[in-house]
Amino acid sequence: MSGDLEVPGNPRGYPLCDVAQYLTRYVDPGEPGTTYIYGHAREGMFLPLFEASLRERGRSLIGLRVQVYTASPAVHEYEISRVEPHVYDFESAENVPPGQHQLILQTSEGPEGTPNKLVVLARPVASPRADAAEATPSARPRVCA
Repeated sequence: MSGDLEVPGNPRGYPLCDVAQYLTRYVDPGEPGTTYIYGHAREGMFLPLFEASLRERGRSLIGLRVQVYTASPAVHEYEISRVEPHVYDFESAENVPPGQHQLILQTSEGPEGTPNKLVVLARPVASPRADAAEATPSARPRVCA
């Protein structure tokens, strides 16, 4: 879901629960630049990324595949290439060689208000067509309590 989505009861723009969101200031999958997706480190969301990062700085994530579905319908497949814990800025998202594309998955590393984030970088490997129903599931975002 768009990170610009405004939901009643969530005036601060705090990330929603039960969905991943994307930063609209970055590009769509497949375009040159960075696709930036974030979500809470909670069950059913990005908790597995956070838990893996606690062991050997996330070494077990390297080489794993990530699939990002778009409404086109397509599935963009990526391979995790780097895990960066304790990130405080968007430097990894900004430093993309011209004409290249990358995916960033980001989640928090601490309780609400903690500035450091876990950033997982992945490079594209394939973009086959996807089943339209699979590419556009019904989202049920909710305000995190």
